[in-house]
Amino acid sequence: MDDSNIPPNQPAITLPPLPSTQPHHPTPRIHPSSLIHPSSLPLIHPTATVGAFCLIGPNVTISARTTLLSHVSISSNTTLGTDCTIHPFSVLGGPSQALADKSQPPNTGKLTIGNSCTIREGVTCNVGFSAKGTVIGNGCLLMANSHVAHDCVLGDEVILVNGVLLAGHVTVGRGAIFAGMGGTVQFVRVGEYAYVGGATVVSRDVLPYSMVKGYRGRTVGVNAVGLKRRGWTGERIQWVERAVRAVSRGDQEELSELVKRVGSTGKDDLMRVVDFARESEIGMCSLHRKVSGGAKL
Repeated sequence: MDDSNIPPNQPAITLPPLPSTQPHHPTPRIHPSSLIHPSSLPLIHPTATVGAFCLIGPNVTISARTTLLSHVSISSNTTLGTDCTIHPFSVLGGPSQALADKSQPPNTGKLTIGNSCTIREGVTCNVGFSAKGTVIGNGCLLMANSHVAHDCVLGDEVILVNGVLLAGHVTVGRGAIFAGMGGTVQFVRVGEYAYVGGATVVSRDVLPYSMVKGYRGRTVGVNAVGLKRRGWTGERIQWVERAVRAVSRGDQEELSELVKRVGSTGKDDLMRVVDFARESEIGMCSLHRKVSGGAKL
């Protein structure tokens, strides 16, 4: 550049400073494009990671080593346990989709998600309409576009496959599995290690260890494959299947005979089935009329 044309005593040109490249949050694990409510910032563990374009509302706790990949929305009043992974476009902690009961303030509960859970793309989980709240246990897998409504309680290791829809106040026991596009009405209970088939609508309680299939869910046997994967012996599965069939038919004579003959371990399994049925307020899924014979072991 030719400096000969610059007038003498010309003041130097001062350029403005470049914008800071440092993140706008106290930890480099939070992407600067994410928006976080001030009340939630101190509740995010230093080892947690918040990816790009996340939106986090008030009173949200994110525990150690939990990762929000990107484009995750957590509305409010939500606690995420340790070692969770939340995938893009999930919406957690939103208000319930229930019609307001004017006798009580709505959405007073929280959403609590346990440790080591995986929440895939497009999942929605609402806070509790009541103070009881919505609870998801440890080690759960919620696949893409599944929905957990207000005041649901999911035990540990529950799996919801793509598109499963749980209505309000549903209880799902430990290790239960819903296949794709399944769903429930409100206040249904699903027992531990049960299996609900694809595109099945459940309108009655599902016995522990049982398998329910069909457009209107009917009991077709026990979850033999799932139980074998958990180390159950063929004999133990057979005892449980007999108990499920007897309870579904209301066969008190068969139940009494089972109690006399079964061993100590099998008796515990049997009593879980019986006690679950006794506590039912909406009745059990009926036994499919074509079911016959025993489980294929």
